[in-house]
Amino acid sequence: MPRTSLFSVLLLIAVAGTQAEELSWAKVPEMKVDAASSQRTVTFELSRMADVEVAIVDPATGTVVRHLAAGVLGKNPPVPLKADSAAQQIVWDGKDDYGQTAADASKLAVRVRAGMGSKLKQIVGGDPYAFYSKEMGQGDHAAWRLTGMEVKSDGKVYVMGNADNYGPPAIRQYDPKGDYLRTVFPPPAGKPLDAMKGWGVNVCEDGSYTPQYNDLSSPALSKTPICGTRGAIADLVPSADPNSLLISFGYRLMTINTDGTIPEKPVLEDRFVNEPSIIADGKKDETAVVGPMQVAPSPDGKSFYLSGIFGAASTGRNRTGASKTGFWRDGQIFKVDAATRKAAVFFALPEDKVLGDFKERGPSAIADFKYGTYAALQGVTADAEGHVFACDRQNKRVLVLSGEGMILREIPVEYPDAVAVSPKSKALYVTTRFGHFHGAGKLTLLKFNDWSKDTAPAATEALCPVHHFDQTTYLAAVESNGETFVWVAYAALPVRVYKDAGAGLQLVKDFYEAGPQRALDLQHFIVDPKTENVYVADGFNNCFLLNDWAKPQFKKLMVDEETPLRALSLAIDPRNRCLYTHQDRRAVARFRMDGAFMDPAPPDGSKENAFTPVVSNDWRIGLGMGDRGIAVAFDGSLVTMNALGTGADYGGHLRFHAAGKEKGPKDGLLFKTFEKVRAAGVRFDLQGNLYAGKSDGKVENLPKGFEKDRNLLDSTGRIYKFAPTGSRGGNLFPTEPEAPAKVYEVPFGAISPSFSRTPWFGVDGYGRIYYPSSLLPRVGVVDNESNAVLSFGTYGNRDSMGGLEGDLVPTPDIPLAYPHCVDATDDWIYVSDIVNIRLLRIEKTFMLSATAKGQ
Repeated sequence: MPRTSLFSVLLLIAVAGTQAEELSWAKVPEMKVDAASSQRTVTFELSRMADVEVAIVDPATGTVVRHLAAGVLGKNPPVPLKADSAAQQIVWDGKDDYGQTAADASKLAVRVRAGMGSKLKQIVGGDPYAFYSKEMGQGDHAAWRLTGMEVKSDGKVYVMGNADNYGPPAIRQYDPKGDYLRTVFPPPAGKPLDAMKGWGVNVCEDGSYTPQYNDLSSPALSKTPICGTRGAIADLVPSADPNSLLISFGYRLMTINTDGTIPEKPVLEDRFVNEPSIIADGKKDETAVVGPMQVAPSPDGKSFYLSGIFGAASTGRNRTGASKTGFWRDGQIFKVDAATRKAAVFFALPEDKVLGDFKERGPSAIADFKYGTYAALQGVTADAEGHVFACDRQNKRVLVLSGEGMILREIPVEYPDAVAVSPKSKALYVTTRFGHFHGAGKLTLLKFNDWSKDTAPAATEALCPVHHFDQTTYLAAVESNGETFVWVAYAALPVRVYKDAGAGLQLVKDFYEAGPQRALDLQHFIVDPKTENVYVADGFNNCFLLNDWAKPQFKKLMVDEETPLRALSLAIDPRNRCLYTHQDRRAVARFRMDGAFMDPAPPDGSKENAFTPVVSNDWRIGLGMGDRGIAVAFDGSLVTMNALGTGADYGGHLRFHAAGKEKGPKDGLLFKTFEKVRAAGVRFDLQGNLYAGKSDGKVENLPKGFEKDRNLLDSTGRIYKFAPTGSRGGNLFPTEPEAPAKVYEVPFGAISPSFSRTPWFGVDGYGRIYYPSSLLPRVGVVDNESNAVLSFGTYGNRDSMGGLEGDLVPTPDIPLAYPHCVDATDDWIYVSDIVNIRLLRIEKTFMLSATAKGQ
């Protein structure tokens, strides 16, 4: 069959969406009843060609009993619509969507709607306080990270960390009391193009920009190293300028502005680094340098103090300890010239006293370096008078140093981790931390009233356990209206703000409690067309339900009071009210949906809740797990997209499993055309047609401005339709179709090269397809003959709310950063944005709508 350019579809949609010509009824809908039979004939006529949908509905409830027809009128509309005609005549045989005679047919009506549009009604998620969730995947395979916190001289506080447990990163700005102000990264929309090119952008034909991506597994937005592969992100390094932020990738640096733009500076060393390395000396040994880098600007801003880093005696898994000699030996604080990056040792522990190997450094001293990266000298800060405060873990003390590096005081503290000083008094704040993945510890906040004389804390706050995450803590103090606020951050906390109340510390804001969002991985979801309930499955087998649109909240799905539902993939059988799930390297299981809990519903006569053989899934350190998708047909038949078994075959394998064990092969029917391919997303329609997506790398005619986007070329796929080779009442697919019934040349994706990020599309009751174009970023709708119906979306970060409450950065279209999963019901379209970490609920609007009872 002839192929149309993937991206011409978007052009057609855009043209259709801008048509201003009025649409009206040339003949209003009617439904005439044939007295001699149960058939009814529907007629109507539009004033011009447009997209239409025709349904038999219960007029009392609006419930659709039969999806009769939908598509774009013109040269090639889907059957049973007549080609090249705005006047239509469609016969209804009196049956419902499942081929059964409709009850009370005389009470039913026909509804015709035309000219579909979209209107953003709700956004759920995008919590500006969310950097962590206890209800999601934990452990050393989850990329929960907080990589920086900084107070600027204007009182603004910046926090950087992963927005979920596989990335991507976020940099957010807050006021001194912890109230959210704006997002710096992902960068905002609406900035001058020249101020944004440093991120790496595609320039659209209308002059707007869309950020490019460094990697699709997280996904890593921008072409800078601010975020890398497998959820790795850069660090936020304190700096003196209140209008810029310093980002560190190891020991390379980049400056960005606090409004999300990148200054126009000549790049150094590589394409995107626009600052010299953090230290000019010892660079040849950088690959062996480890530790929690700590930076504190001097009071005059001309230099900064650097601690927490040291040379490893060896690298990688065979690391045996810390270097005791050489430029990068442990136990040193450097003072670095901010302009030249020349470094000099400001303070050092005696070389012969440095603890080197694991046995020396163990739990009784620095805190088990073998499993947690701790330095002998760690946190560092300076006050306005030039005193320097340093955490000496090795000697269980906080040091107070003069501007020349002389010891003025030693304050006894075990496991000091980070330190901050009040900007208006001698109050000193210290976090203590110990523990690691193989041995739990704890995190504590201490307050000393007067660092010049106190030897014991005046207040102690227990914060959280230290277990899965070995990152350092961050501590800062900021003054506002005569009050001092103490900020403390750690991956599993994630952020708390305390007011220094004199005698103690008063909690002002706990980020974990300030925002209600617990589901932060929204890559896969499915919608129940009967209830509009949304079911979410994340990359660590956790499932959530959103079922109250008046007060939307993601709730953990439970099998009973103590057992959570576990799944990576979901499919809904709306007719029989069942949810099918695929868990980590298990068989597909089934659960009843409408009770207080998800009750297991195994096959008839079986105690084992298994409807397929064991099916694999992707598993990647730092990214969680991925699943290409499952789907259930009207008769209970299933399709899976992964390999059988529990091995390391992560390719896409489209396999049909007939309803009833006697109807098909034990292992299902493998589609050879979809064997070990880069596949993503699978659905059935009400006729039993099977739809599946895959990327084959044959993308041509990229839209203007996107021609050089390698990720777009590598990740864009198509959607394939396979018609049943069997019967509706028997086995739908006793054999594999010889060829697809249709290939939808739509820009579906991004289907990442790694299995972990697999987009999903939706198919509604009419067979219309709703798909994400993640990197454009847009969502498209086509009818079953691939005629463009609708397209929406433009780039925006979480501050763009599409005209809803809290819209800090208005956009001309529905704001999206990375649409990944799309589903639709009769009246709504749902889109997950896995960069802004939110779910968008979009109302279908129509230029015309009319309902008529039978006559």
